[in-house]
Amino acid sequence: MSHFIEFVLSFILSLLTIYPFLILMRRRKIGQHVRPEGPNMHNYKEGTPTMAGTVFVPVAVIVTLIFDRSLPTLILAISTMGFWSIGLADGLIQTFLKRAKGLSGIQKLSLQLLVSLIAYVFVERINPHTYLLIPFTSLSVNLGWFYPVFTIVFVSGMSNASNLTDGLDGLAGGIFLISSLGLLVFSMIKDLPISMTLSMMGSVLGFLFYNIKPAKIFMGDVGSLAIGGYIGMMGMIYGTELWMILIFPVFIIEAVSVLMQVTSYKIRKKRIFKMSPIHHHFELSGYSELEVTTGFWISQAIFTAVIVGGILWILR
Repeated sequence: MSHFIEFVLSFILSLLTIYPFLILMRRRKIGQHVRPEGPNMHNYKEGTPTMAGTVFVPVAVIVTLIFDRSLPTLILAISTMGFWSIGLADGLIQTFLKRAKGLSGIQKLSLQLLVSLIAYVFVERINPHTYLLIPFTSLSVNLGWFYPVFTIVFVSGMSNASNLTDGLDGLAGGIFLISSLGLLVFSMIKDLPISMTLSMMGSVLGFLFYNIKPAKIFMGDVGSLAIGGYIGMMGMIYGTELWMILIFPVFIIEAVSVLMQVTSYKIRKKRIFKMSPIHHHFELSGYSELEVTTGFWISQAIFTAVIVGGILWILR
């Protein structure tokens, strides 16, 4: 019953606190600065309030800590707020300097790696391990000395992957919410903490009320970096990084599409996609923003159903 209360409380608080934040941003005329290299059809979003993650992420963390203050959850919560802080700094720079880019790519990545490194130090104190669990089996692979490098890069990568997905109204939030249903089932079966997952789901659902097309407000890097960081930390703490990749495949696909595009252009001077991340490729191929978002939601729902079905089939 308490878990249900966490979800509902996070949803209600997120819904109620984002509204005055939205009004404040409108009155101060603080809004999104559209990247000039982005699709032209997004120019109308210039000036739309952003940085909703400033509100809904702390809501989820506070509600979580009311109900669960175990060491793993504390590390999850503090680490998530670490990524939230990076996004907040990035958003404030964009807002007050009125530019589309805040922190440089190197600055942002360096801070993400630093937060991941600090988090790893604490994870080693509560669950020292160098293994990766192999999905759908009882096996694991021991990476030895390479594991810290892998998991720190993984957490930072998931934070970036979420950030890259946040490019269309309702896309990143919807993908996170649908994927988290799979994470919830997985966590319950593996006896992992579910408090923060439920709180994050409730909080993101409240945000989506304002973010579905036409979006009244965007989550900003302060929201997307925190969401991805949370996913990555769920992998780091329990050695379930490969599971997180399977449960959140759309985030991975978005990040890989950017990597492929950049690599191809540098080596071959040719682009694979019309624009990356891949959701922009579909937009430039003639699909509307709503069609792309809906298509990605459906794809993630199918992925989630397959993952959950696979987990339940193994346990039958």
